[in-house]
Parts: sequence; C-alpha cells; structure tokens
Amino acid sequence: MAAGFAAAVFMLVKYVVLKRDNPTQWGLMTGPIWFFLVACILTMSIIFKGSPQLNLDEMSQGKTAAAIVLTGLVVALLSVVFWLPYVRAKVIKKDYTIRFYHFFFGPFLWNRPAPEDAGEIGKQAVSDYRIRAHQEGDVVENSVHLYGNSESMAEQATIQEAADAEPGSSKEKSLQPDGLDGVNTVPQESKLEQEVEALERQIEGAWILPKNLWILLRHRAFPAVWKILTHGSTVDIHALQTGEAGTKDGERMRKIYERAKQYPNETEHLFSFMQVMTACTASFAHGANDLSNAIGPFSVIYYTWKNGLPAGKETDVEIWMLVYGAAALVLGLATYGYNIMAVLGNRITLHSPSRGFCMELGASITVILVSFALK
Repeated sequence: MAAGFAAAVFMLVKYVVLKRDNPTQWGLMTGPIWFFLVACILTMSIIFKGSPQLNLDEMSQGKTAAAIVLTGLVVALLSVVFWLPYVRAKVIKKDYTIRFYHFFFGPFLWNRPAPEDAGEIGKQAVSDYRIRAHQEGDVVENSVHLYGNSESMAEQATIQEAADAEPGSSKEKSLQPDGLDGVNTVPQESKLEQEVEALERQIEGAWILPKNLWILLRHRAFPAVWKILTHGSTVDIHALQTGEAGTKDGERMRKIYERAKQYPNETEHLFSFMQVMTACTASFAHGANDLSNAIGPFSVIYYTWKNGLPAGKETDVEIWMLVYGAAALVLGLATYGYNIMAVLGNRITLHSPSRGFCMELGASITVILVSFALK
C-alpha cells in the first residue's frame, strides 16, 4: 500500500513539477500546496496516532476536519511568507550570501539584491544531489545542466587547487577563477600553530605521569571515543548510494541508477525543505507504532514488578517510559540508522529529495488510513 501511494504521489510530482520546462519555477509555485497537503496528513497523524491521554480522537467529525484544514492552511501561509522568499533568493537569484537565519526575514528577502557575481558562485550554495554524471534522459533546466557539467566541475577543481596552493604564491593567483581574485576560499592554518600543537601532544618520560595521562586522555582516548559515538551522525548517506567501486554490489547499484532520471539540483533543493515535513510525519506515525511495540511489554513488566499485580488492559503507561523509549529510538537511529538506510534504501532505487518526499508521504498516508480503518 505504501509503495502504491508513494508511486501515485511521485507521478503527480513528476508531471506537475519535475518534467516541466522550468521545474524550479513550478516547484516554487506549487510548494505551498505540498506544504498544505503534508501539514494536513501530519495533523491527521497526531489526531489518530497521538497519545490516548489527549483524547484527540474523540473530537467530533466537524472539529477534526476543521483542525486538519486550518492547520494545513496556516502552514501553507507560513510557507508563502517565509519559505518562498528564502528559496527564491537562494535558488533563483543565486544569492550565496544567504544564511539559514535569513529564513526568518521572510518578505524582506523579496527585494534583497543579490551580489553581482551571484550567477556563477551562487550555484555552489545549492547542495549537489547528483549521484552519477549527466547522461541522456536526465532533466535539465533551460537547456543548461545545472548540477555538475564539465565546465562547472572544472571550475570547482580550479578553485580547490588554488586553495591548496601556498598563500600569496604565483600559483595561487594564476589558479584563481574570474571573480575570485584575492579571495582565500579555504582558511590556511599556519605551520607554527601546527608545530606548537604537536609539542603540546608530545609525551615525555613515563606514560603514567599526570601530564602524560592528561595528554593521552584528551588527545587520544577522548577523540577515539567521540568518533565511535558520533560515527552514525558523520556518515555521508548521500555518498553511500554510489556503492564501492569495482565490487559486485557497486556494479549492481550502478545499473539500477542508470535507469533512473536525475533532476536539476535547484528543483531537488526545494523538495529538501518539504522532505523535512514528510520526515516529521513519517517519524511520528512510524515512531508511534514502534514505540508502543517496545514500551508496551516493558511497561507491563515494570508495573507487575512494582505492584506485584498483573497489568490490566487499561493500565496507564508512565510518562518517563515514553521519554525513555523515544530517546532510545533516536539514539539507535543516530548511531546505526545510516547502515539500515544504506542497505535497504540505496539497493532499491536512486534517492533524491523529491523521491524521498514521495516515499515518506506515501508511507505516512498508509499508516493514517490503516489507523483510521482499525479505529
């Protein structure tokens, strides 16, 4: 059912936005509609799958419908006021000076002038969602490949090479592309600072000395433990889609991706914002189910242990158990979720924000309908 709904949503997105001559403009125009749709589904998810203690599912049909529609309209209106000017400045005007906090400036961004060199440098302000090189069948905008043609890739390589050159050298100046003269794209750390830092980490004498123990703890043990604990949050899920070159699995994924079309980065970037909403919807609906599966038996065991009585059907679950279960769920996702996504997601189809938006929305619709049917 989820696959069917996701396919239906993707067909709608595909022919309304992605396959248009100017998909980014169509994405901007239809964005508030998508926000309205997702907000309505999220509201239904909260009403039908929310905490029974809130008694939201006991509202009358009129109040339920009003809550759903009004919430969707409010979110759609907020997207027009704040989201639309922000992405227009960043994606259409190519204003690379836009920062995340400018989102809250809302309407004041409409007349914000973009830098004179925004046309070229501004392309780098949008994330590159491309998995493979451009090939026939991919959708391009205004007959220009917007997400990684050979010219832009060569320009980026030149910028990186200039950044790696010695500061102030003739090589650095000769490699600077037009419009970037005198701009140090990557801050350079002085050799003196590196030498001082190396001396501070050097162990002298027996390792058991307090000073050496502190060095081992601060510069070796703690970074190693921190790297292990945060490994899941630093893995590049996007890069995992390509697979390991030369392996059987990597070759199989390459053949799968060859049959999938890629769409302009600017258009995909619009759906990355909407995907945050669908991710919230999917995580709420999915988490409500998974959390109850785990905490239900745990609450029964705890209640019986604490009171010496068997738990009944109407026994309340304590709030701290829900908090504990939610924290454990998020911790598991943060530390090991990347592996699940890499194995299950990447081996099925090519991923992108527009596709992820449809997948999550399709799954959420399925959960809502089934929850309502079993109510």
